[in-house]
Amino acid sequence: MKRIELMKDLVKEFELVYNSPTDTELVVVTLVVQLESQHLAQIAKGVQPLTGSKNVRIKTVIDPSLVAGFMIRYGNSRSKLIDMIVKKQLEGIAAQLDIGDVHLAV
Repeated sequence: MKRIELMKDLVKEFELVYNSPTDTELVVVTLVVQLESQHLAQIAKGVQPLTGSKNVRIKTVIDPSLVAGFMIRYGNSRSKLIDMIVKKQLEGIAAQLDIGDVHLAV
């Protein structure tokens, strides 16, 4: 009956309801490959003071197009960003060197 789409919204609502009273911040980490749990725990520990929350929960998103590095989004509507993506840095360098295509520079 195509109700599976409703589950996504239900899960998001549950996260909001759960996170508020437990002072938990959902942090989205975008990576090229999946990290081991100990590395994710280190990221959570490092980001926790930035969030001001008592607890941090990590959600990972795998994006092979990033080349290397990671991106961390946190805060209301994931509006705060820590961008350590190598691809964007290479694009910036290529722009400074006036190289049109990053793939040619790598």
